[in-house]
Amino acid sequence: MMRMIKNVIIGIIVLCLAHLPHELGHASHPWKGVSFHYRFQKLGATIVKASLSIERQSPLYVVKAAVDTTGFTFPFFRMHNRFRSSVKEEGLEPQYYVKEVDQWGVFSKKKCYTDILTFDMGSSKVFVERVDPPSVREVSVPPQTVDPLSIFLQFFLDEGVGERDKIEMRIYDGMRVREVIFIASCAEISTLLYGDARTICLESTVPFFSLGGKEGVIKIWYTDDERRFPVSISLEIPVVGNVEFQLEKVEVW
Repeated sequence: MMRMIKNVIIGIIVLCLAHLPHELGHASHPWKGVSFHYRFQKLGATIVKASLSIERQSPLYVVKAAVDTTGFTFPFFRMHNRFRSSVKEEGLEPQYYVKEVDQWGVFSKKKCYTDILTFDMGSSKVFVERVDPPSVREVSVPPQTVDPLSIFLQFFLDEGVGERDKIEMRIYDGMRVREVIFIASCAEISTLLYGDARTICLESTVPFFSLGGKEGVIKIWYTDDERRFPVSISLEIPVVGNVEFQLEKVEVW
């Protein structure tokens, strides 16, 4: 269950576009930074809190994601994971991706490590550095491969996704290259913050390697307006069932 919830957060990040025009890096959003705060509830109790943020730190965008379990879950599992991506404004090319994983569960191994991924897309390589114990490995990746957070940024800055659009992408998170296809559709849904809202939904069938490759369905709903706010995310996980994150707060600065 703990690993599945972590996959939900990654799912939030990966449901985006892979091949966008370079000029999107100069989109006219009037803010310096924005953050989105989510909660996942079960039987009326908040199980997990998650957040995503984007900040301009010229000449880069810095994108961060965090996931934390609440005290309600501590007897069974604990998670305190952080992800950070540095993306060049020009061309939205990924530069660095950092994973800080700290999690433990009754039925799973304790994981505590930090990986730093350095992208060199000129040579189609990624250098993966494990901080402790120290090690570095070189991984060859296909052209136009990006990290999960930089993909979230690309979709957030884009305005060109519409009904029945087909989106193909390659994502590398330090474990494996994932090639996925998402289909866009329009829908009006009920949201926690904005009531009924028109949205664009991106949906894909994805394999869960931690469940022997069994497939699940991941969906993310963005407001169909200039804000592009991700208001709801859901993941249908084999064995576990449906996990849904609702946007509960937005901060802009």
